[in-house]
Amino acid sequence: MGGNAFRSNLAPSAFPRLPTAVYSALKARIQPLLEELYTHVGVPREAPEKEDHGDLDFVVCLPRRSITNTNTPRVNVPHDIVAAAIGAKHCNPMDGNRTSNFAVPIIQNEWEELGHEAQEVTARMGAGEEGIFYQIDVNVCESEDEWDRRIFVNSYGDLNMILGLITKNAGLHFSNKGLKYPDVPHPPIVLSESFDDILKFFGWSMDEWRKGFETHMACYEWATSTRYFNPSHFRTRGPGIKTRKPDRTMYSGFLEWAGTLSQDRAHTNYTNGEAATGEMPDAREDALDFFGKRPKLVERRAEVRRRELLKASFSGSRVRDWTDLGNFWPGVKKIMDGVRERFGGEENVAIFLDEEGEEKLRGVVLEVQARLEIWPMSTAGVGVGETSKEDIGEKSMEKSNV
Repeated sequence: MGGNAFRSNLAPSAFPRLPTAVYSALKARIQPLLEELYTHVGVPREAPEKEDHGDLDFVVCLPRRSITNTNTPRVNVPHDIVAAAIGAKHCNPMDGNRTSNFAVPIIQNEWEELGHEAQEVTARMGAGEEGIFYQIDVNVCESEDEWDRRIFVNSYGDLNMILGLITKNAGLHFSNKGLKYPDVPHPPIVLSESFDDILKFFGWSMDEWRKGFETHMACYEWATSTRYFNPSHFRTRGPGIKTRKPDRTMYSGFLEWAGTLSQDRAHTNYTNGEAATGEMPDAREDALDFFGKRPKLVERRAEVRRRELLKASFSGSRVRDWTDLGNFWPGVKKIMDGVRERFGGEENVAIFLDEEGEEKLRGVVLEVQARLEIWPMSTAGVGVGETSKEDIGEKSMEKSNV
């Protein structure tokens, strides 16, 4: 509901719900004003079947240079200029890539010509001395790409939440930053930031999206047209799933609708017209190939395996045992540093270990020990029954085939 951003100086009652006709007229009036300040200005598509509105959200980017009057790039137009342009009386300013809130007074009898005189009168009766206002939010983006993405994800009410739930069930993550491949405990792999490509992968028609949805059901059917939606295995609660909120009626409606779909409908969706296999397509595997990210995952897996091998086979305790150095840790460290130097870094040690095995690495360690002449303390006359210099050299020659 509009007005929540101004609780410190205006009562929520100062921001009445806006009938659709009033909302549309306000958008038509304010958008050209903002277009004089920003290169890109848009309003996300409204939720279908919505009878009234709490506020008006604009998504903008790239201030016009003639407005900022500087060669230094700015993310947002100064707030006082925006407020003056749209006639705002109050402002909650947020610099940079953020959303600022503006309160624009509703002129007396402004709604009369739109057929909502009674609603305006009622709203004024419940407000304070300052009168009633429109809340206009200006969401500033850093780039045109981000602007495109924000327009998309904020359109059609809860549709983005529904898409997020469908992609999560498919093992992927969708947000205003694009599509990602979760790879716990490692960072996710970014599959794509292009919504055109993402929609193409899932089979969601952008042409239908642009045409618009007049009902919640139209949104539901569009979202579930992907072959990666299977109601028979669809989770609506549990780890990582957002809980439904009372005010999210569109999202709640989808959860209930998805739960009532028959197995026949599920089968039709995930085969997508192809020969029935009885198996759900693997979106994670398909996405790696579609977006060309499989080599990245393969390399990551190789790196993880090498790190694990390195931790297990090239540790201080393992090198100590190989070299019979006991608790002479400074000597162990010098030998390990010598091995790293020989291979040109620890990463190459890991590659050698992965390709040649632990026994050959042990031979290299003993060769480096002999070259550095770092011996057990018994060779200096301390201790009994430990390995001699000659034994160390023999072990090195026997064990190493490098």
